[in-house]
Amino acid sequence: MNVSDLMMTDVESCHPSSSLQDIAITMWNKDCGSIPIIDEQNKIVSIVTDRDIAMAAALKHKALCDITVDEVTADHPIFTCNPSDDIHIALDIMQLNEIRRLPVVTDEGELTGILSIGDIVGATAPGNNADLSASDTINTLKSVFTHH
Repeated sequence: MNVSDLMMTDVESCHPSSSLQDIAITMWNKDCGSIPIIDEQNKIVSIVTDRDIAMAAALKHKALCDITVDEVTADHPIFTCNPSDDIHIALDIMQLNEIRRLPVVTDEGELTGILSIGDIVGATAPGNNADLSASDTINTLKSVFTHH
């Protein structure tokens, strides 16, 4: 099974100059917890999470409309996978880096989708013919959700 079999392709994105307020509103309207940040060539440069926004609100002492996403995520490493990657490669990336959402990019680095821990759990359900065992999923959940 490849990442393309499970990833979501209808992904909202923003640019580095977007305000955290705009991104928070997008997250609310689209019922999602992260937004990939892309440049003018649709290449991923970062990802912002709802936690990033909450921490910026608490620590920056500025209104969210006055904080750009670049101020919050500029130094964050970005981890990605390719749509043709085996799903177990994506699980390894998520486990090693303790991340819940993994942007999916083409060989040229263009954003094409996102794989979430929810997609993994859904594919593990009985009757889904996924190449994922309950053990694969549990190990990923333990890595991602364990307190560090």
